[in-house]
Amino acid sequence: MSTYVCTVKVKANKHSSSSLISLIPTILSISSVLFMVGLLCLFLLASKKKTDGIKETFEITVSLIDSATKDEALKLQKTWMQNEIVKSIVFKDKDIEAERFEQEIGQQFLEIIDNPLPHLLVLRLRAEYSESVNLEEFENELKKNELVENVDYQPGLLENINNNVRRFALLLLGITGLFAFISIALINSTIRLSLFAKRFIIKSMQYVGATDWFIMQPFLKRFMMHGLLSALISIAGLAALLFSLPNFIGINELIDLKTFGLVGLLLLILGAVLVWFSTAFAVKRYLRLQSNQLN
Repeated sequence: MSTYVCTVKVKANKHSSSSLISLIPTILSISSVLFMVGLLCLFLLASKKKTDGIKETFEITVSLIDSATKDEALKLQKTWMQNEIVKSIVFKDKDIEAERFEQEIGQQFLEIIDNPLPHLLVLRLRAEYSESVNLEEFENELKKNELVENVDYQPGLLENINNNVRRFALLLLGITGLFAFISIALINSTIRLSLFAKRFIIKSMQYVGATDWFIMQPFLKRFMMHGLLSALISIAGLAALLFSLPNFIGINELIDLKTFGLVGLLLLILGAVLVWFSTAFAVKRYLRLQSNQLN
């Protein structure tokens, strides 16, 4: 009996040229699904970077008192940069700004009057804190400093940005969930169709006393290799697509090599894990069927 089981197992593992050719549609089907999954992941990561960039365009302009010196302004800039919610602070020297304003209007007003412009500190907040920060409390905190004369920003602008980003994120989340369900269903269906021709071998091994794990092993190993190969093909396809695109859409800034590498690793894991579970589920299904239900 054990000899027969081993013989059947060898037949299950045997790769003829025709069987290899028959595997091409399976590998291409899984590759196309993983390619779309990878493309969606890259789009989600790129969208996250883009929306974070939009959030960080919100500016808070702090005007200092007339008596504030440049050194005091730079010291205040350094102090505020230690706040974890602050992304960046740009110091605008009043003398430089006045000269620039003279060039714009074409008149030398500094020869007639003292410089009326104050030193400015322009703050931008980190994207991850944009929704949790209370701007009124933050404004009051800034005004506690004796060098601050006025704090100016557009009320409601940050809230509008966050609301639009939140709606966009919910839309992407819904699309991602739907596509994830479709991807799992397609891979599972592809594996089941591939194992359909092996259903009698699976049942024969069960009849001669082979355990479920003994029967599943060769199929799990084979299809996991197919999953990894499909993932590599999908990664190559993504690389060919992305790095051949012109940079005028800013793709190189949104998707760098690190981001692409993380998505590639995710595809390799998905290619192995999803195929493993789909294969195990399909083999289990054929093991549960009666002989008269295999046709």
